[in-house]
Amino acid sequence: MNIVTLFTSVRKTWTAERSQNIGTEIGICPACAAINTFQYIYTCNRWHWDIDIPENWVFGQWEQIKLFPVQVPIPVYSCTECNLQQKINPSFCLRGTTLTLQALSFIGFVYETTELAWRALPEKLCDKNNTIAHSTLYKAIHGAGKLIITAQEIQKLYLKYLSTTNPAEQDPPLIWPPPKSIYTNTITREQGFRLLLTDLLPGKFLRSKFQEYFYRHLNILNRIFAAWNKAISNIYGKLKTDP
Repeated sequence: MNIVTLFTSVRKTWTAERSQNIGTEIGICPACAAINTFQYIYTCNRWHWDIDIPENWVFGQWEQIKLFPVQVPIPVYSCTECNLQQKINPSFCLRGTTLTLQALSFIGFVYETTELAWRALPEKLCDKNNTIAHSTLYKAIHGAGKLIITAQEIQKLYLKYLSTTNPAEQDPPLIWPPPKSIYTNTITREQGFRLLLTDLLPGKFLRSKFQEYFYRHLNILNRIFAAWNKAISNIYGKLKTDP
């Protein structure tokens, strides 16, 4: 079955109704080149971990942040001309992890800019009766970090969509804190993830304007992962770089 990733900034805009009427957004069939011939077949629901950030949230108010599981509708369409089936994946649903792109970006940013450890993040952000494993957060963040330093294709997308603004050139300069890890390969993956979030670094100091800044940056990341259309890296396996 073919998988198509469509740009969708956040989960709240991806409703069950929209997913069942999204055939016209698919465009040309990659198998037979027919236009607007995709017909809805069925929907499968997947569990993902999403995050809610209140308006006027101030960085550090962890009790107001909610990391929670939610079902995301994933529709399947078929081309009426050649019968090709396509599964439509919204860009915020990253293949290779149950974290949405919104949750991945926020959690990674919090980890890299605070003193919170991996085990502390679920305690701070989740309901005590419904908690995500800290290892899930770790593998997702490090998988994305490994991806940005090993896959040439996504490096090109990074350069295309992300600005080259250097927070260190601002007045006063904004500098990432020292890495928390001690092993070289771990630090390398974390530095790779920091590349994805460099433009977000000033957002930590915007206080009540953080959300506006965060979602603007999130739109850029969605464009990268919509164009990528593949799973993020498995940190325990080898990833072949693009030719």
